[in-house]
Amino acid sequence: MSVTIPSPLFAACNCGLLCATLILVAGCGTSSSVSAGSAANTPSVVGSVVPNSSYELDAFDIQANYAYILGDNGNQGSGSSAAQFYAVDIAHPASMAVVSATSITGFIALGQSGIRVQGQYVYLVSCTGTASTNLLQIYDVSNPSTPAFVGSVQVPLYGFGLWVSGQYAYVISYVGVNSMSTLVVVDVSNPRSPTIVGSTNTGTAGVNVADIKVVGKYAYVAGQSDLQSTTQSSENSQILVFDISNPASPYLLSSLPVAHSPQGLDIEGSYLYETLYDQYSLNIYDISNPSSLSLVGTASLVGNGTCKPQDVAVAGTTAYVACYTNSSVAVVDVSNPTSPSVERYIALPATSYPIFLESQGSYLYSISNTPGGMLSVIDTGGS
Repeated sequence: MSVTIPSPLFAACNCGLLCATLILVAGCGTSSSVSAGSAANTPSVVGSVVPNSSYELDAFDIQANYAYILGDNGNQGSGSSAAQFYAVDIAHPASMAVVSATSITGFIALGQSGIRVQGQYVYLVSCTGTASTNLLQIYDVSNPSTPAFVGSVQVPLYGFGLWVSGQYAYVISYVGVNSMSTLVVVDVSNPRSPTIVGSTNTGTAGVNVADIKVVGKYAYVAGQSDLQSTTQSSENSQILVFDISNPASPYLLSSLPVAHSPQGLDIEGSYLYETLYDQYSLNIYDISNPSSLSLVGTASLVGNGTCKPQDVAVAGTTAYVACYTNSSVAVVDVSNPTSPSVERYIALPATSYPIFLESQGSYLYSISNTPGGMLSVIDTGGS
């Protein structure tokens, strides 16, 4: 895959934890660490854990007291490629612990939203570049200490984006610069025998997948151009909307051209939020009519040095944006979607490099993909 930015893409995740106001962010490191809590409005790291000191972290999801993290050894596509997923007990931020590490078939092609958890099952996508090992794999994690392989199904080359909702998994795959990417719908009601029930394509050749989210009967995809250019006129980056109301016949409902390097997306109400890495911005789109999206607002992220935004997570009227290059989280007021404003930047340790974010209740979760990637807990002091 040809990537247009010097860093990997990311994923969103689901969570349902209750506690004091915290932000979980990712960094890099070689060991677990803990620091004391902070005073109000003074963010500080209160706990961290490194799943594997030599592995990159590619994608993750959270359910209840566990984070499930997908990682690889950085040798993507080579004969020494290896990948694992980790179950991390996050019930107590100051003493998080890796409870299991499970090897999987294939490697992780730049991660993206490649792992999801729903109920007692973890779903993940992997690939090796050959058709027979590009897989959607399912594991039983009813006991997170001993995950058990349950079933798998072959999917098109380079399954980058994954979402699971109800009895269906949605896999968006990048096939190549001269081919159209595909959206595959998989019936996972029988985890031992997942079955592809429908598929469609992106309608445009050479569109990489940066993120996917399913809301109701629509799948929203951030599609990144394969061209090595930063001018919109010479590329085909888009937001893609698929109608999935009939799983057997999904189809591309609409698309909207966007500037170069779209990254993460999130949806809150009738608005879609998307980061643009090379544009240093957060864009907001009105999706009240999925057939006709429109850009309504933009927040510039040029403050606090250089914020190359990766992921975005929205909680009510606040959007949190992962600023990769300067290891910070931008806090953006989106109470007026037509005029979003940056309220502040939460400074993180210099090696944090936050990539993946998701907000649920009072938490925001994030990981990075650098070797020895660290899952950390930051108390935001109510930020």
